[in-house]
Amino acid sequence: MATEIIMPKAGMDMEEGTVIKWLKTVGDSVEVGEPILEILTDKVNMEVEAEVAGTIISVTAQEGDVLPVFTVIGYIGNAGEEVSTTAETIKEEKATDIVKDTVIEEESKVDVPVNQTGKFRATPAARKLARDRGIFIGDIPGNGPLGRVQLADVEEFNVIKATPLAKKISQVENIDLSQVKGTGIAGKITKDDIKVPIDKVSLVEEKIQEQSKVIKENIIPMVGLRKIIAERMKDSLNKSAPVTLNIEVDMTNASQLREKLKDIVLKEIDKKLSLTDLIIMATSKALMKYPIVNATLVEEGILINDNVNMGIAVGLDNGLLVPVIRGTDKMTLKEIVTSRSDIVKRTLNNKVKPDELNGSSFTISNLGMFDTLSFTSIINQPNSAILSVGTTSKRMRVIGDEPQVRSVMFMSLTLDHRVMDGLVGAQFLQYLKDVLEDPTLLLL
Repeated sequence: MATEIIMPKAGMDMEEGTVIKWLKTVGDSVEVGEPILEILTDKVNMEVEAEVAGTIISVTAQEGDVLPVFTVIGYIGNAGEEVSTTAETIKEEKATDIVKDTVIEEESKVDVPVNQTGKFRATPAARKLARDRGIFIGDIPGNGPLGRVQLADVEEFNVIKATPLAKKISQVENIDLSQVKGTGIAGKITKDDIKVPIDKVSLVEEKIQEQSKVIKENIIPMVGLRKIIAERMKDSLNKSAPVTLNIEVDMTNASQLREKLKDIVLKEIDKKLSLTDLIIMATSKALMKYPIVNATLVEEGILINDNVNMGIAVGLDNGLLVPVIRGTDKMTLKEIVTSRSDIVKRTLNNKVKPDELNGSSFTISNLGMFDTLSFTSIINQPNSAILSVGTTSKRMRVIGDEPQVRSVMFMSLTLDHRVMDGLVGAQFLQYLKDVLEDPTLLLL
């Protein structure tokens, strides 16, 4: 009997996935655990593995398709076996029922507003933006799964919708589109809705076609991970009140400690000790001393996290991911080295799990390996702060009354001023500097 291949629910927040690439085609044999296709979740590319051994006998989803979780996208069975249309229909109906049940169950956990037409669905970000703009959420058409109102729906609400040609004509002829009734799809204004001579419309059309041809040659599509990153960075700036503090750290002693320990660590756990590991350990200690920097802003107020779940920014060819090392405040240096090495390696190889990209309480972004002196990072929501680490380089500094060559590093802390004041951020940075300049404080 054929076994269905389904769009997996990889993470609590995942509602749909995109089929990126089939690694196996109809007729190919597969083993249990063998990757058969690659999908894009809302956070990361991941491979879907075969749950049974057999032959790919049917593929019902094409590359580029965006489908709800639990949707059947193919079948594995015996060579030559066929899947009846009836069987596929039953599977699809079951998948739809599962999706509906999941949505109902998730929505029952939150306070769902109602209007005269009954309940409506909306994401938390969409609700907040609607409140900020004084818009009743029930008036906004939802374009998300099952009609859910998303952030983009709120942003576009009450925005005049018109085709590019109609907008261009209105600019040339100085026409107020707010006074024009659109007859296009969803009330969109088209060129036919604007009363201007045909020859002028043709002239504008020619200019648009020329401009479009030039633009398309240089366009990189904003899709996949790049699009997700763009949305989240903008969302972070909209949600927070960022303030950045900068500090200079003498890393001479920390660098010497790394030199003394790196061979010992390599021999014991077969992993390389990096300065990042020492920074993670020192930062975790500083966060426990100043827990407000490790906090999360929630609807009820400021949530003080009991543990340090450290996000580590990892750059990929097509974007940025932040895998999380949980409980770094309770880890030994060897445990930090092992965890950091493992999760960074898997992230670079697209093997990180979606749930490993959630739950951070603080984030470190290190561009020191690219000789970047200093930079400012955007806060990784829902964190309240992020540490940016620059390169460590030899510089002349005055120690006592004598000039000395020291290993110097620049760090910056970007914090959410809604959660904490700059004074606390400065105290946190000063303590972190003290620990890194005298690593024996890590033993206390």
